[in-house]
Amino acid sequence: MDAPSQKTALVVLFNHQYNRNIPVIRDIYSGRFSALLQLMPYYKGNDPDVCPVFGNSFQFYHYILQVRERIKALDGDHILIIGDDLLLNPEFDEFSTASLLGIRGDDTCYLDGFVDVSLPLCYRGTVEAHRFSMAPAGLDAESVNKNAPSYEEARQILKSRNLMQHDDLSRVRMFMPKWNPGGGIHANWKVLKGRVWHLLNHWKHKIKKYSYSYPVVFGYSDIISIPKGKFDDFCRILEVFFAWNMFVELAIPTALQLLPETRLATLEGTQYKSGNVWFPQDPDHFEAMNGVIDGLMSSSGGDIGKLLASFPEDYLYLHPVKLSKFGKRGI
Repeated sequence: MDAPSQKTALVVLFNHQYNRNIPVIRDIYSGRFSALLQLMPYYKGNDPDVCPVFGNSFQFYHYILQVRERIKALDGDHILIIGDDLLLNPEFDEFSTASLLGIRGDDTCYLDGFVDVSLPLCYRGTVEAHRFSMAPAGLDAESVNKNAPSYEEARQILKSRNLMQHDDLSRVRMFMPKWNPGGGIHANWKVLKGRVWHLLNHWKHKIKKYSYSYPVVFGYSDIISIPKGKFDDFCRILEVFFAWNMFVELAIPTALQLLPETRLATLEGTQYKSGNVWFPQDPDHFEAMNGVIDGLMSSSGGDIGKLLASFPEDYLYLHPVKLSKFGKRGI
């Protein structure tokens, strides 16, 4: 007898307040996920499927912590959390998602992948890895920090998985934005500022040896799946990281790595490609992926139904897709 399908509940997390997109999200996903919840910063409405949250988008995992009981009450074996501007492949629904993500049991979490920030692969992860503190002013560190693995415990876990090859953060690869030949002075001034910023960060980390504030890994965090049974443990670690002011794309992947008795599924184990513009951090990838998304948006003529119908089947998702440019036609 085949094992019963695992059911997934969907949580859509908005980084910023954009109430106009609430019905668009609902129309895209409510037919595919019977358990759908939207997290909207500073929301003042009364829609039952929308939860108000507050905070800073650089720590949007705090939104999850604020409504954890509401999320736990959703009907599902797994919780899929996506960003509001991430458009999920239409093949994904409440009964197909776990299998399509390579999740085979109630102990498996999903994230696209995990990046060693001691290597020159991701400038943002490397820079943010020394910008927080395990003992910020006002924190009772002794009582709070015992809720997460110690520095040495976390270090050993990451080193055992080849995710912390060096103990310093001196390797930063520059991301050099491309010049825009037809963009004029304004567009290329922004490119120049970006190039200068990356050049300065490269040399700053080359000259000075920075240390981890705490052992961390980087990972794209606009799509994540957590088994219901692991959700409380996941949140407890994130509570500590929030108190330390850790950047979201360090906090979420590091919490997943530190969860005990947990298996991790990644994009590599699926049949799909990433449709993420921002990672890997390479100007050619950025340009090519933007071209895919821009082409689809243009050909859909503002009709989200047409966009979904022509969604490239080899991508797990597309990100970013600005839903404010679409209406509800054709859904």
